[in-house]
Amino acid sequence: MTTKRESESGLLLRRMLGERIVFLDGAMGTMIQQYKLEEPDFRGNRFTQHPRDLKGNNDLLSLTRPDVVKEIHLQYLAAGADIIETNTFSGTQIGQADYGLEEIVFELNRKSAEIAKEACLEVMSREPGRVCFVAGAMGPTNRTCSLSPNVNDP
Repeated sequence: MTTKRESESGLLLRRMLGERIVFLDGAMGTMIQQYKLEEPDFRGNRFTQHPRDLKGNNDLLSLTRPDVVKEIHLQYLAAGADIIETNTFSGTQIGQADYGLEEIVFELNRKSAEIAKEACLEVMSREPGRVCFVAGAMGPTNRTCSLSPNVNDP
């Protein structure tokens, strides 16, 4: 069920799209690389005993380094982005299976959305009249859906 606020936001976005170019943020992964994060950053306090390596699981940073994720969102908003995407490129059970973290997918997605919304609200409170939006992001999985592992022999 769509709330009145969600309906108003949709109408506002449609109006903006009719009036001007609306900018979407850029690559989260590229921005994360600039922080040169190491295994302890990905583990945080919560996953210190996790049996698998977690470095590279950028989505996990929403739980272990939300400060970094929010800072990146704020950078994109400062650069003029109207829409920022959640840090959920691999926020699926399939994507998190490589790290043995399938059970945290819902929490990961929820926290990522909260961080993005928080960044938008912060910018909008500093810049009255500015409107920012959050879009959920989902990338491709690392699993093939084809029946054959050989593309030349379906």
